Amino acid sequence: MNNFKSISGFTFRTFAIVSALAVLGASPALADEAARSRKVSYADLDLSTEAGAATLLSRIRSAAKQVCGYEGSTFTDRAIWNSCFKQAVGDAVGKVNNPQLTALYRGKGPVVTAMAHH
Repeated sequence: MNNFKSISGFTFRTFAIVSALAVLGASPALADEAARSRKVSYADLDLSTEAGAATLLSRIRSAAKQVCGYEGSTFTDRAIWNSCFKQAVGDAVGKVNNPQLTALYRGKGPVVTAMAHH
């Protein structure tokens, strides 16, 4: 279950992906996109399951693509876009701070927790 407290009306089930890209010489389109953010809701997901974490990771990646904008046609533009995308996804995964999501993001598969029976 995802039980998060609300602080000043902000619920931790919804967060914004913020790109922290500040690269000199970035194309104007990328510079404009870097200042944007997208809210990604996961109130409907059970992050203790691999399916829930996978769905959230997909939503985060989609939002990061929107935040980072057009990839560009030059090697430099694509490199800047890749940096923006990786930073946005990594920051969002870190903000959620969920072991299942983090493991999936890092390519380590599902997290299995053992339960002691008494």
